[in-house]
Amino acid sequence: MKVTVRYFARYRSLVGKSEEELEVPDGITVRELIEILKERHPVLKNEVFAEDDDLADVNVSRNGRYVRFDEVLRDGDIVAIFPPVSGG
Repeated sequence: MKVTVRYFARYRSLVGKSEEELEVPDGITVRELIEILKERHPVLKNEVFAEDDDLADVNVSRNGRYVRFDEVLRDGDIVAIFPPVSGG
């Protein structure tokens, strides 16, 4: 199945593109997709994800809604990866 991954803010700069379409196994979870992205783009593994909690520094949405990392993706999903937002 195919999913589109969109990168925002710092992640876009690190990866060097705003989006890409990936062929992934059926039934893949958000967490498994992130593992694939870390392998495709080692800079994400080295620069973004915390060593003690790989998902501490990332927000993920699927088709415009925040998702849990154990959610299963479907063919045609658009997954957005972006850093946590803080205000003040």
